Amino acid sequence: MTIWKSQGLRMWFLGAAAATAIGTGLVATQLRHVDITYYRPQGERTIKFWTFRTTVRRILAEAKIPINTHNFVSQGLSQKVSGNISLYVKQAVPIWIRTAHRHFQYWTTDYRVRDILQTLKIHLGPLDSVYPGLNRDVSAGARLDVIRRWLSDKTVTASLPFATEYQPDPTLFQGHDEIKTPGQSGEKVTTVQVLYQDGRPVSQKILASRVVKAPRNRVVLYGTSQLVARGGQVVQFSQEISMVSTGYWPDPSWSNGYTATGLKAQYGVVAVDPAVIPLGTRLYIPGYGFAIAADTGSAIVGDRIDLCFNSGWQAINWGVRDVTVFILN
Repeated sequence: MTIWKSQGLRMWFLGAAAATAIGTGLVATQLRHVDITYYRPQGERTIKFWTFRTTVRRILAEAKIPINTHNFVSQGLSQKVSGNISLYVKQAVPIWIRTAHRHFQYWTTDYRVRDILQTLKIHLGPLDSVYPGLNRDVSAGARLDVIRRWLSDKTVTASLPFATEYQPDPTLFQGHDEIKTPGQSGEKVTTVQVLYQDGRPVSQKILASRVVKAPRNRVVLYGTSQLVARGGQVVQFSQEISMVSTGYWPDPSWSNGYTATGLKAQYGVVAVDPAVIPLGTRLYIPGYGFAIAADTGSAIVGDRIDLCFNSGWQAINWGVRDVTVFILN
């Protein structure tokens, strides 16, 4: 757009009076032609006019061009003018710039995003982006977002849980189990590619995964054996106790042949600690058989049990053994 400023006194000088003035040398020293190219975000303007002003600052004021310390002017504002003048002016506008680590205001005479980043020496990486786009223009107060993105690989080690495998065991009583093989967890290593945006992970994908140690199953044996009494009757028990057993027989040289409860001491009668097994409790001891807790002894305390036999050699042959004592219902 070209604007001619020719009105009032200027038109008079350009008329017949101008010819007389030129003859005297008046206009040659005071009246000068101005040609301004003015760039703004809205577009380019061309301003042409005649003036008596003698400094760049006054000429711009007469052209109604805002004077801003951030503007670009091809000549200094205080520069004296002698003769015709051509000026190049770019209006600076404030914009806001946000990066991953900064948020600041910037006055720019570049209106295209690409040029603004180049002036600020802000370089974009292969995955970086900017909003608005590189080829977009900005206006006063615009916000320019520089978004940083990058990829990073990381290794993740995870534990693989073991499974539990159950196997029947006829040597164990029903309702009881035993760990044959303890389980062992495995280990898996995974390589993950993480996409970061402005320092925060936003997505990830698995690049590779391998098992470096396979898990080992835990094997549990469960009992299938039943306690069977005389005549094939199934006997139920309510509790089992691990105890240390010994054998004895009622030697007539020191025993009257009767227990603390008055029962005759014979095979099937056992001595216990009443605080552990109450007297009168029916029992089953593997390898010995069915019994009743009917006797006590000064040495029978805690988890000890004394089994009565009918002869001394049977008691000696039994010796000292670890047994599981089943308390019958």
